[in-house]
Amino acid sequence: MKNLILLIASLLLFKVSTAQTAFPPQYLSLVQKADSLYDAKAYKESAFTYSEAFKGNAWKAKTNDRYNAACSWSVAGYADSAFSNLMLIANDGSYINYAHIIIDSDLIPLHNSSRWLVLLKLVKANEDKVEATL
Repeated sequence: MKNLILLIASLLLFKVSTAQTAFPPQYLSLVQKADSLYDAKAYKESAFTYSEAFKGNAWKAKTNDRYNAACSWSVAGYADSAFSNLMLIANDGSYINYAHIIIDSDLIPLHNSSRWLVLLKLVKANEDKVEATL
């Protein structure tokens, strides 16, 4: 039941955060391209395409797109860029899915870094804050 509530809260938070900002077609097109590159296992190209989308939108991005970019960077072997994207969405409180981040196989390359535990604490705190309001 707790997980269902968290899922609903996450979806509502995501919907509210994306509804407030209109994203230009160029951004959406590049994100779609980055997703396709990820699906084709072209992780490095996917990661750079996400960055191109973010740069073209004054570095503003949807939480889910930042997370997906981090996955691409991680699998491509660029831990610093992966952490950069993850810390942005953890620090602003928009990423709250602790149960997912700890099992996401794309992020396994990050687990040995001291930054991983810091990130997890932030995400858990975000999740706890949302739970407290339910």
